[in-house]
Amino acid sequence: MALLPGWATGRRVAALRRTVRRLAATTLPSWRWTEPDDLQGLTNELGAITTRVRDRLEELTEERDRAGQILDALDDGVLLLDGAGRLLVANPAARAWFGLPADLRPGLPAQRVLGVPQVSALAEQAARAGAPVVGNLTLVFPEPRTLAMRAFPLADRGPTGRIVVTLTDITQRRRLEVLRRDFVANASHELKTPVAAVRALAETLLTALPDDPEAGHRFAERIGREAERLDLLVRDLLDLSRVERGTLDVEPVDLVGLVKEVAGGYADAAEERRVKLGTELRADVPVRGDRAQLGLLLSSLLDNALRHTPAGGTVRVRLDAVEGRAVLQVADTGEGIPAGELSRVFERFYRVDKARARQTGGTGLGLAIVRHVAEAHGGGVRVDSELGAGSTFTVTLPVAGPPAS
Repeated sequence: MALLPGWATGRRVAALRRTVRRLAATTLPSWRWTEPDDLQGLTNELGAITTRVRDRLEELTEERDRAGQILDALDDGVLLLDGAGRLLVANPAARAWFGLPADLRPGLPAQRVLGVPQVSALAEQAARAGAPVVGNLTLVFPEPRTLAMRAFPLADRGPTGRIVVTLTDITQRRRLEVLRRDFVANASHELKTPVAAVRALAETLLTALPDDPEAGHRFAERIGREAERLDLLVRDLLDLSRVERGTLDVEPVDLVGLVKEVAGGYADAAEERRVKLGTELRADVPVRGDRAQLGLLLSSLLDNALRHTPAGGTVRVRLDAVEGRAVLQVADTGEGIPAGELSRVFERFYRVDKARARQTGGTGLGLAIVRHVAEAHGGGVRVDSELGAGSTFTVTLPVAGPPAS
């Protein structure tokens, strides 16, 4: 009978040893078991396992926090959905794009939370395929945005695997694609018009020249004008292409001397149009910039002003320096611009009055060139205009030069 307590104790120790061993195998698969055969040995083993588990938990917590910081720092949006379509995780970028609060409760239906069905549908498609799938999504709230989506299933255990959906903002890329298509279409149209006119006039000239030399002479003059317009358009396209390339040959530039030089080149054109061209220049306004491009900017502004100022009008160039910035103004007493058109005058090929622009020989690219040159130098351009009273274009440029690229 005296052996019974010892035997019972041995059974309890054996049971406890099996429990501790299962615990070690579950939580620490690589744990090296020391086979303790008494209560003190099991206590020591359990203490060592506890210490290792605590260390491992701290490592996992650090890894989780690090992964969370990386997820929060991503420019792309990341969503995590479970197999039932519930939203588990949304990083800050995704929350901002969908207008979600920072304290969003996880586990709500993704379609209801996000307000669009496409994300849940793409996640379901990825779950069925067991492979990544892609798609696009257009948002209108809280602001218009186009997103490229990629959904892929995680290698989860259990019947309801989770799906990660990554989101990339391609709004700017799509906008550039539209601009590129529009530019090609507009350029093709603008080139087609004078080319067709030259061709038609040449054919008419061949027919009329033997019988009516005077008519032939008129047609030849019109061919010359159309060819000049075509040449101007091609030169403006090349200038715009060079400006948009963003390469600047930065050097000290004497803006006073540059204005005098460019304005002097337009003196004959102003006299021919019977427009008074004057300057108001503050002495010594040096800047750092690309002299050729700044000259192109001023030429485009003067050309635009002279084309839209009637005989008897005035075009005036003013140059000043204010708080470390050069301020260049070209003001005219021309026809002015309607208030509703002011925001668009710097777009490529945009004309307020298309018929008049063709009569005066404008290409619709000059003001786009002005904007690109000003912005490339770290400055900007604005227009103030009153219909029937004229327009003033103001360019501001940092004296220190363009920002480092």
